[in-house]
Amino acid sequence: MKPVKIWKLFVACAMGAALAMSAHAATYTPQEEANVKLVADFYAALDNADAHRGMKQNIRSIAEMYMQADYIQHMEGGKQFGQGREGFIRFLEAMPAPPAGMAPPPAQVLSLIANGDIVIRVSSRTMPAAPGAEANPSYIFNMFRIQNGKLAEHWDASSGAAMGPPPTAPPPAH
Repeated sequence: MKPVKIWKLFVACAMGAALAMSAHAATYTPQEEANVKLVADFYAALDNADAHRGMKQNIRSIAEMYMQADYIQHMEGGKQFGQGREGFIRFLEAMPAPPAGMAPPPAQVLSLIANGDIVIRVSSRTMPAAPGAEANPSYIFNMFRIQNGKLAEHWDASSGAAMGPPPTAPPPAH
């Protein structure tokens, strides 16, 4: 039996939990519906900025609109940029813009569900492969805790390099 990488196990468990919780969707409270909308709107704003090559110019206003000032980011790959909302902003400011006309398509949302103040988004994205290689989809798990109508805390995992490798050096502080 081949050893299973921890991310594969984590993503499989997360997707199973998301599917099991999706039956709960029919009984959302008004607050859970608002929480799901918040996460969907956040990703729509990020996708729009990315599609128009405007992430560097727009990430600060997007983050301030959707994230609490004391936002907690649990992301291993970007720790060199600092934690919290400012670290998230610096991470995305440092990402190179995709070449004109070459932005990857937005992720396909497989599940977007809420349970109280928690929203889970499971998505898939196929990124371009190296020349001669076959592109494979990556599965992405994001979980948010919502507080006072804003994103308060975030956890994620990916089955591949869906977002590409993190940039190597943070940009200058603002």
